[in-house]
Amino acid sequence: MPVGWRVAAVVVAIALGSFLLPATSMDSQPTGPPTDALRGARLPPIAEQSDGPNVVLITTDDQSPPDLRWMPRTRRLLGRQGTEMTAMLSPHPLCCPARAEILTGQYAHNNGVRSNAGPYGGYPALVDPADTLPRWLAEVGYHTAVVGKFLNRFNPQRDGMPFGWEGFSVSVKSQLGYDAFRLYTNDRMVNYPRRKGAYSTDVITNQSLKLLRYWSGDGPEDRPFFLWTSYYAPHGVCGEGSCAEPPIPAPRHADVLAGTRSYAFAKDSFGVTPDDPNPIVEGRPVLSRPRAQRLFLERIRALQAVDEGVARIVRVLRATGELDDTVILFTSDNGYLVGEHGYAGKVLAYRESLEVPLLVRGPGVPAGETRDDTVTTVDLAPTIVGLAGASAGRQMDGRDLMPLLREGTPERADTVLVQGGPQAVEKNPRPWLYRGVRTSRYTYARWGGGRPFHELYDRRRDPDETQNLAGLPAYAPVVRELERRADVLLDCTGADDCFRTFGPVPAPLRDAG
Repeated sequence: MPVGWRVAAVVVAIALGSFLLPATSMDSQPTGPPTDALRGARLPPIAEQSDGPNVVLITTDDQSPPDLRWMPRTRRLLGRQGTEMTAMLSPHPLCCPARAEILTGQYAHNNGVRSNAGPYGGYPALVDPADTLPRWLAEVGYHTAVVGKFLNRFNPQRDGMPFGWEGFSVSVKSQLGYDAFRLYTNDRMVNYPRRKGAYSTDVITNQSLKLLRYWSGDGPEDRPFFLWTSYYAPHGVCGEGSCAEPPIPAPRHADVLAGTRSYAFAKDSFGVTPDDPNPIVEGRPVLSRPRAQRLFLERIRALQAVDEGVARIVRVLRATGELDDTVILFTSDNGYLVGEHGYAGKVLAYRESLEVPLLVRGPGVPAGETRDDTVTTVDLAPTIVGLAGASAGRQMDGRDLMPLLREGTPERADTVLVQGGPQAVEKNPRPWLYRGVRTSRYTYARWGGGRPFHELYDRRRDPDETQNLAGLPAYAPVVRELERRADVLLDCTGADDCFRTFGPVPAPLRDAG
């Protein structure tokens, strides 16, 4: 083991079988000293002790902003008591690239993770995995833990315990699941077979609560903490080569919200497939209305347990006296299409794929306010590093959101890089599907491969992005300018390079207003 690493002999207990109790009984569980030793934890020496706030990052998987309508506790406890960022984007809308952005504050062309698997994706593609957010926080004295879904293709037998995590209970190799799953917990594999009646969202919540109670009351040191509670919901159920099956709600939510109609049905894009040679959509059957409705309904049902989990996390923080000194961030790794453009999925440059919720509550964050400045997943790590007073070990591409949240300072880029890597490497061996930019009005994407094409959507005139304007002469000046901006940003490194203000986009030649 390299010099300077410290091995944690005993730390928090990540809850195992004894915490598979109904959600209603968990908040009364006694706290206590840890019962498990963390074997193999690799932590840096504390260079200096931070007096920053606690940070709890709560993420869902494949959640779009409209889904918050059916999460009343989350909206009340985080939205009304904090600030909602209404223009939050996941600029690389796929599970593993987005999670790599969270850990590094970098775009995929800098952190290495362009897809979920293959030579350009998954945990093995992450550049310098020992130099990420948990290490930077541990170096200034933070407790650190992640519970739930981790980076795709993480394999503990091959990869070992990632550096910087004090508590670690995560999915392995690929997906997590709902009623039959396993977690790599404190250097051991723990199985949750279906017959045991465990539900992954509740297990993730219960383990998170155990950590919060231990750090807040029973731990040997009074130090701030960073907890990443990473839910799997409302991700679809995965089978052979596909995750197209709807999620599985908790049994207590199996029949709730009956009759609730999908918001996708009201969009002009519902059931309409693009004419472009899009390799993701081309050849797929159009998602039928009944299947789209079932998918929508099971997704919002699966989010009910997350909504309960958020409330329980806030309740425990309040009960332990930590709530007023804790910044809570709630977001998703990417959005999701539920029948828009005839598709169920993500990756694409459509708004349903790129747009994600972001609610922030904490000291200094105004309550009940909204911000419509464009921010991205790449900004999360710089924000957390700034809160902790830590130093990043790599050059981050994002910027700290706290000045914008606290003072409303509109110091944001007017053009954001968006990109997608291949989902199935064997079908598309290129490292990129598309790369482009998004402004407050336009989305532009340039697709490569065997049949390259461009996409341009004017969201002011066509909010559902049904008309690809890239080939229209009237929009040629717009395409040229956005292509130029994309070329500038494609290889950007660091906030000053990636965070740019280009000025107004030329108007279409026949702009009627």
